[in-house]
Amino acid sequence: MKTLKFVLCALAISAGTLLHAAPEKSTETSVAFNKEIQQLLKNIDLEVSEDVEAYLIVRFNCKNEMEVLYVGSKNAEARKKIKKCLNNKEIKTVLDPSVENYKLPIRLKA
Repeated sequence: MKTLKFVLCALAISAGTLLHAAPEKSTETSVAFNKEIQQLLKNIDLEVSEDVEAYLIVRFNCKNEMEVLYVGSKNAEARKKIKKCLNNKEIKTVLDPSVENYKLPIRLKA
């Protein structure tokens, strides 16, 4: 029983250390990136009767163009329009090159 407590305590300490050492997201970058996505989606041609929530997974190529990998939404038309609107669009915000894929929540208001 003592060894079990010792192992659990060691795991808790190491997990806490790992979480504390994890790099924090830069709020300035995420805010600027979110503003660019909002501007790109501002003139989307989509009529919805209620708010649409979606999750977007993108990556960036060497030209800083978005490659839309996945759009998760219950609304099929919204998925198609979001992907068409954002795919291969160049962004000006400089993001962390070590991150391969970005996951973004999107809400389109009715």
